Amino acid sequence: MRLSGSSLGRWFLLTFPSFFSLGICRKNSPTKEELESASFKMWFVGHGFSDANLASQRNATPDTEIITRVTGPDVGYLATSIILVQCALITLERRGDLPKGGILTPGIVFGPTHLQDRLQENGVSFDLISKTQLYT
Repeated sequence: MRLSGSSLGRWFLLTFPSFFSLGICRKNSPTKEELESASFKMWFVGHGFSDANLASQRNATPDTEIITRVTGPDVGYLATSIILVQCALITLERRGDLPKGGILTPGIVFGPTHLQDRLQENGVSFDLISKTQLYT
């Protein structure tokens, strides 16, 4: 039986999260110093086409590789808040320009905006590491 399967087990997990997670989870929030010292760095590798005509060909193989890096402050508290607020502000600014009704993808809403600039101004950086032509 799992510890979370009983009310007593759930009580133990919620009362002593640090013990059961080996110190990873805890009941109290991080200190200001811990938040200021934390950061994140994410790498993305994308494969695609250098030309729209190539992309439309049947059985075409991607011919380009792009590697990017996104960095910023603590992702759990600070970066998430920064990103959500900037997205909300842009959505409010553009609400008259958005298509009416339906479900909108992030690319439709934020693609033609200055979201990246706004995020960079607030500590979330986007860097192009490399763009390579793949020869297949």
